[in-house]
Amino acid sequence: MSELPTPPSIADGSTTEDVVDWVAEHLGDLTREEPDAITAGGIRGGQSAADAALAGLDITGYARDRSTVLPVNRRGASRMSPYIRHGLLTLREVWDAVSDAPPRDRSRYRDELMWQEYARHLYSRVGSELGQSLRREQPRPQNWTSQPWAEEMNCMSSVVGELHEDGWLVNQTRMWLASQWAVRAGATWRDGEDEMFAHLLDGSRAANRLGWQWTVGTGSGKVYGFSRWQVNKRAPSLCRNCALKDACPIEN
Repeated sequence: MSELPTPPSIADGSTTEDVVDWVAEHLGDLTREEPDAITAGGIRGGQSAADAALAGLDITGYARDRSTVLPVNRRGASRMSPYIRHGLLTLREVWDAVSDAPPRDRSRYRDELMWQEYARHLYSRVGSELGQSLRREQPRPQNWTSQPWAEEMNCMSSVVGELHEDGWLVNQTRMWLASQWAVRAGATWRDGEDEMFAHLLDGSRAANRLGWQWTVGTGSGKVYGFSRWQVNKRAPSLCRNCALKDACPIEN
């Protein structure tokens, strides 16, 4: 079996374009895109990048801003999840790194770390069964006629675009996508979860499946109802610039 040549390293002076070209040449046949459509994504990989992110981690304001979607410069999410997902940082390392943060921010952030830990334990317990509805069946409305993530909805096209281009989303917009797919449109939640998972740099079957089940009510018993109210609160510019602003299908 032939071995792949060593990939170029940004730490050694290579550029992002060099890395993309290497992936396209040697791994392009494994990608969802064609080799000439491969892009770098929104988060730099590698242990050096993970270590730098941990060293600069500052969660001041996290409790207040973690659910902000737009403008991007006001987002409070830490973007540490890809490094945690791929084992470059442990949950314990990140937990310890925020020990000096303001108490409310520290508590809220550590809640999210514990959610990741819980998802892992649940997945180790039930395995592939996490791909089946845990407690209840999902809602099945019959009056949605567009695609689940309708392109004419600015909130959907913008978020799906970010998912495809960056490979990462704040938790709020992950909930939007899940609720729109299953609760609003009535499409099968597992299909939507698969589609999201395929593009996430932090894609974890444990966390992603549990997050979807929590949102659509199959795991929690309580449905997260996506509506225009959430978009106006978290990203008002999406509504202002939407072609459907006067005929919003999720007005209520």
